[in-house]
Amino acid sequence: MRKFNKGCAVVLALALSMSFMTGCGDSNGTSGKLDNTASKATSSDATESADNSSEEFASIEDMVDQYAADVTLGEYKGMEYEEKGTDVTDDEVQAKVDSFVNGLATFDKDTTSEAKNGDTVNIDFVGTVDGEEFDGGNTNGSGYDLVLGSGSFIDNFEDQIVGHKPGETFTVNVTFPENYGKDELNGKAAKFETTLNYIKIDKPATYNDELVANNTSYKTTAEYEASVREQLKQSKEDSALASAQNEVMVAVINNSTIENISADDVQANADKIITSIKTQAETNGIEYDTYIYYYYGYDDSAAFEQYVQQVCEESQKERMVVCAIAKKENISVTDDEADKYIADYATKNSVDESTLRQNLTDVEIKYNALAEKVMNFLMDNAKATAASTTETTETSESTEAADAEQAEE
Repeated sequence: MRKFNKGCAVVLALALSMSFMTGCGDSNGTSGKLDNTASKATSSDATESADNSSEEFASIEDMVDQYAADVTLGEYKGMEYEEKGTDVTDDEVQAKVDSFVNGLATFDKDTTSEAKNGDTVNIDFVGTVDGEEFDGGNTNGSGYDLVLGSGSFIDNFEDQIVGHKPGETFTVNVTFPENYGKDELNGKAAKFETTLNYIKIDKPATYNDELVANNTSYKTTAEYEASVREQLKQSKEDSALASAQNEVMVAVINNSTIENISADDVQANADKIITSIKTQAETNGIEYDTYIYYYYGYDDSAAFEQYVQQVCEESQKERMVVCAIAKKENISVTDDEADKYIADYATKNSVDESTLRQNLTDVEIKYNALAEKVMNFLMDNAKATAASTTETTETSESTEAADAEQAEE
């Protein structure tokens, strides 16, 4: 039975106001962009759980006036941010190429050898606790690939496959950890009737022009590698911009005095988010506590909900500060600018524009277009500082780790 891998406590961009589409963040330094390697949330989640606090405003001008009245701005021009490197190394390109080639590997089936640690085996199993099957404990004959010795299944499961041959059916006896994440399984002894179908013998793909032409829109390895380098460059530039925007917005919020933050609005938004997440868990047939542990890294629902409320409060502060800057600098948004914003966002994020419009009010759309203009104004007046060598190294390592995780998935 697969272990639950504790993920990062990523930003709940899916559940916040669409103001986070501008790349802004909260004053605790939380990034305003969803980490795709850490969360399986979809673009529809973002629209379904978007904050609707702006519904009370008759117009974007009304929203700006009301929010700006409760904000005393501090310094917001000349904010410093650390400039992130965007150079792409040959090693990074090679890692992407390797991932591409590995994904095209085929395999033969060894049906005679004994399984040993390091082998990739294909198995089927039916798990029971106290003689009763449980959800998620049956492969239903679809087969499951498992690397023996990887530790990806609960303790002792993989060890009991070693030494068996394909075609054999045997019982694997294990005990679920006390903190496994499902009340009906925590600490319980379980039996898995397991069949070893075959041992996989990998046949690596050969990287050449033919492989590229048959599996991509490019004709040669040179063309493919050039596209990879361009994509990595764009990704790094997007990431660097989001980081800079977040750093600037955090500083501006922290420099401001914000009053009359509606606790009711914050709580209402947090409740919407939690309800949406519970619905997602139910839709996927997963218990709520298990869902937030797997996707967000929280094993305490109360602590998770407190975190959600905190993020909602920071998002509210951001909206108020954005409106205050727009008011002071006479930044406004036209209908055409709002239409262009939502169309561009839909295209860039592969989201249906009509779906966005169904889930957002006119005021919300205009606010997000306004927030982008305010963010651009802040960046035009900000100052870049050179990134430290340590930070650059850590960023590169983080990128490589993310690529590796994505390749595994």
